[in-house]
Amino acid sequence: MSLKPFALCLLLATEALAAAPKAKAASKPAPPPATEPAPPPVVIQEATGEAAVVNGNEDKAFTDAKDAALRGAVEQVAGVRVSAETLTANSQLLRDEVFTHSAGYVRRYDVLERKVEGGVAKVSVRAEVGTEKLDQDLQAVQALIRRLGRPKLVILTQEQTVDPKGLVTHGNLLATVLTDAFKQDQWTILDPHFAAGKVRLQPGVALSATEAKEIGDLTQADYILYGTVVFRQQPPPRSGSSPYVDEQGRELLFLVSGEYDLAVFATDNGSQLAKVAGSFASGPRDLGDARKALISYERTAFDISRQRGQRIVAEVRAPVVEYVRSAIQNGNRVRMTVLGLKDYAAVQAFHKVLADSLTGLRGAPGTPRFEKGQARFDLTFLGATDELAGQLGDKTFQKRKVQVTGVTENTVELTVAP
Repeated sequence: MSLKPFALCLLLATEALAAAPKAKAASKPAPPPATEPAPPPVVIQEATGEAAVVNGNEDKAFTDAKDAALRGAVEQVAGVRVSAETLTANSQLLRDEVFTHSAGYVRRYDVLERKVEGGVAKVSVRAEVGTEKLDQDLQAVQALIRRLGRPKLVILTQEQTVDPKGLVTHGNLLATVLTDAFKQDQWTILDPHFAAGKVRLQPGVALSATEAKEIGDLTQADYILYGTVVFRQQPPPRSGSSPYVDEQGRELLFLVSGEYDLAVFATDNGSQLAKVAGSFASGPRDLGDARKALISYERTAFDISRQRGQRIVAEVRAPVVEYVRSAIQNGNRVRMTVLGLKDYAAVQAFHKVLADSLTGLRGAPGTPRFEKGQARFDLTFLGATDELAGQLGDKTFQKRKVQVTGVTENTVELTVAP
């Protein structure tokens, strides 16, 4: 037997022995449950929603009726997946759950009819409803992210590799895995090179709200994935007749361990959405096939990044998607900057126009701020910022045209013509 296969055999035997106590302690396996046909990934469902027309505002009533129709479509699909008894006993709980998740489950929809009867707006829709959990349904995630205009994410990670002699080098293995995964989710990934020499990354150190907002201003990013990763190359075990080196003393086994400390921030308010930290090693959980550790340290670290990275993505994705989904259901916080207002009296007048004419506002816009010719309004909008921009682009103010000159996931810039 050659030395490298011998090393593999010992490595596999070690892993088998480590797993043996767990195998002895395992109870007698239960009989397999009766199989049921899996639900289809998408169900086409039609539904109708209604909303009262208040103060003659039909646009808002139609929007509310459409949302009610979409929730109804999801509720009907959810209803066929639980028993009638469960529906009866927990109908309010089910409705609350559906209300919370309906925006993510609807992949696309068509409006079949819109009408007003007796002061009530009615909207009928045909919706494609996903039947999987949102954070496990890539298509549903993609649909949700697209609805928000593919928000911008910047990934700022400091990755170090420490070799057996203590030499430190820098790389981006895990950042590459995370970038590919979030691109697949339909996020817009921004170039992180702006941070060179400007942002100091340390394990366990969180960004302050001010720092998160400053990074957002520098990059126009909507979200920041921030943190540190360390790969530690482990020297092979050595003994008088070590099978992990050949006759010339060259290594045959390339083990890597390490740790990561990551967090995700929303730049609109600097809040931390997720904290993900842990360690990894060259075992079955993080590496999979033991033969992957027989090529090189670089290959071991790459395979660990790819396998563990998928779990990290899942841990990060769930709270971020929940935040995005909540923004759709409960309102997306938007910072609006307006150029071209000559004085504070004009700013106050513009504030009143926003409060009176925008469809989809939740509450009144916050108290405006006016500095160096720029007015800033903070508001909560039920929908994506591109929908808000579409409304604003059709407006005039004091007989002057309002132009939309910038849009991100949570910012809108307007310029009032001279």
